[in-house]
Amino acid sequence: MTEEGLWVVDSLTDELVFIPYEDLDEDIRWQIFKPIGGFCYPMGQFAQLDLPQAPFWIQDWLPKMGKFLLYAPRKSGKSYLSYQMARCIGEGLPFLGMPTQQGRVLLLQFELGTAVLQQRIVKDTKKQYPNVFVGTSFSLKIDDSESKKLLWKAIEAVQPDVLILDPLYKIMSGDENETKDMKAIVEVLDQTISMFKCSIVIFHHAGKDISRGARGSSVIEDWVDTALEMKKTSKQGEPLRVKLTAKALRHAADPTDDMKLEMGEDYEFAPVAEVVTVSEQVLSFLQLARDTTGKPVSRGDILNAGIGSNSSVQDALNMLCEAGEVERVARGEYQTN
Repeated sequence: MTEEGLWVVDSLTDELVFIPYEDLDEDIRWQIFKPIGGFCYPMGQFAQLDLPQAPFWIQDWLPKMGKFLLYAPRKSGKSYLSYQMARCIGEGLPFLGMPTQQGRVLLLQFELGTAVLQQRIVKDTKKQYPNVFVGTSFSLKIDDSESKKLLWKAIEAVQPDVLILDPLYKIMSGDENETKDMKAIVEVLDQTISMFKCSIVIFHHAGKDISRGARGSSVIEDWVDTALEMKKTSKQGEPLRVKLTAKALRHAADPTDDMKLEMGEDYEFAPVAEVVTVSEQVLSFLQLARDTTGKPVSRGDILNAGIGSNSSVQDALNMLCEAGEVERVARGEYQTN
């Protein structure tokens, strides 16, 4: 493969010398690598550019002047998550384990009355919210010119770095299922970002089939930098647990694994470790033995591996056999089917 670089004249010998791009200092690269047509580079030069890292309010999730969408079914705790996001950015504290940069936040709530919102903040979360401003309205429709002026008046007064809008359907007078109506909303949001140099976070409802994405037109999902699906996983009577799945992360270097969260007594979410059952450990141990040795495994081998107690391992083996995933091939010896 031909190495990418350039030929220069050696000032001492007057001979042509080849210098690979990767051997050039960063300052020199920026001086000699000039874009073609305003923004295009030869691939070899582009690969060697020392590009600045994208600045974030929430690492990988919310870039500065970026666009963020989270959608979830009702009663999933998404509004509480919006308060937590606002507080963490306002204080510059990690959000769900991810670094944040401290900034000013304006959180606008369009579904809850002021008394309910106050109760959630004061009595439920019992947190302090420095650098966070909050407002409620039932009538603000940003695709209406007068409402847009009111929104911009509030933003101009607060000068937020991050604007949180919750929920989306309440801020539009048009039909969320209509492409043209959603495009009108997106246009106002783009104007807002351009005018006030802020990032925008939108909380939205999921459709009846959450696997098909957010409710309404796909314009909003196509528009954002980051789209997260929030799905409730707990049952009635259990602590609220949800799963966050990244559907779009345009500024993240690597894909993000699903994040499993549980709401604590302070009404804030925290990541929870995945609990691996004894049955799952036994099955994995048997599968590994099949793949490496091809021989059955005794119950003693499983116990020696530190998996569970004598009774829990036997219960697990019995359950796996009944389910047809494991077969007892001899007395006290098992293998996967």
